[in-house]
Amino acid sequence: MSDVQKYPKRLIEVDLPIKRVSAHARREKSIRHGHISTLHIWWARRPLGACRAVICAALWPDPADPLCPPSFRRVAQTEMLAWTSLERQRLLSEESRQTFESGRKTPAIFDDPHILRTALLDFVADFANWDNSNVQEYLDTSAALTTAAHESLGGVASTRPLVVDPFAGGGSIPMEALRIGADAFGSDLNPVPVLLNKVVLQYIPKYGKELSDSVRKWGDWMVRRAERDLEDLYPRDADGARPVAYLWARTIKCEGPGCGAELPLYRSTLLANKGKRSVYLRPVLDRRGNQITFDIINGAPPPGATGGVLRRSSATCPLCAYSTPASNVRAQFTGRKGGASDARLLAVVTTTAGEGGRRYRAPLPADDAALAYAVRALD
Repeated sequence: MSDVQKYPKRLIEVDLPIKRVSAHARREKSIRHGHISTLHIWWARRPLGACRAVICAALWPDPADPLCPPSFRRVAQTEMLAWTSLERQRLLSEESRQTFESGRKTPAIFDDPHILRTALLDFVADFANWDNSNVQEYLDTSAALTTAAHESLGGVASTRPLVVDPFAGGGSIPMEALRIGADAFGSDLNPVPVLLNKVVLQYIPKYGKELSDSVRKWGDWMVRRAERDLEDLYPRDADGARPVAYLWARTIKCEGPGCGAELPLYRSTLLANKGKRSVYLRPVLDRRGNQITFDIINGAPPPGATGGVLRRSSATCPLCAYSTPASNVRAQFTGRKGGASDARLLAVVTTTAGEGGRRYRAPLPADDAALAYAVRALD
């Protein structure tokens, strides 16, 4: 006779409201206020709502499984019955409300483990909504179910399950494990996410306002110090505007017969895509002098006005219409170490204290002087 302990299936092994969770995950991409993505950028970040739903469904047993511990089933019934009140139903989606309204009218329906399973899945789907991520009723219910699942499956009383993520990255899974009432351990080979996760998962909860005040204080100090040290590299304009970015284009020599013009390489002339408040570069062609310069235009560009000279790495000269093949473009860069040292400055982005937004202007002699100063400083 086998003495191997058998465990019930978890919810995720039976069902998961993928369509509803995915809808919340897509919407979450546009969330800015209070989202971890505003604290730091991390590629391939997992949506918090999707992680929250998956962790809940992976930790909680399926109440319809014959091996589901009765103690968990009792807690699940109690918690789901609490959501049948009219006050809590206001926190539910229309799709979930039907199940809980039936439970309000006939509480005994949650004695059916399959209906109880449906209620848990509806709860998981609604909890994946960003708007519900910090609602106390959702947090309390998820913590109660997580604790009940842990203890009923053999966990030591008054302890919490441990969710381990050895490839934590941006920290979505450890963060959501803590949110639903579990402990979390995250690691990564990259020291950057390790530091980010320590800040998000340890320092912020532990130090709170003290940490935010210190970050703000020393952040302001760094800005003042950087402005002082870099002032000669970013000289203010006559109107007080401060350059914040220089937009460059590498150049090649056009290989068209009899041309030889210096050709800046760009895929689009659009600097800011804001409809009627767009900003773009308009090429000015001097065929006598064999030169290409640019005017900065504010306003919606006419059709076809934002096209560039690059097409699949080949470059078409607007002066002579000759296309230098991609192989020849690469060959020209080979002897010039990539072409960065003789790139063309096309535009300068500036900001003004007390004014919102950015402005774009043509290069000035002061910009050349700042570049020369930077070159000397690096030598």
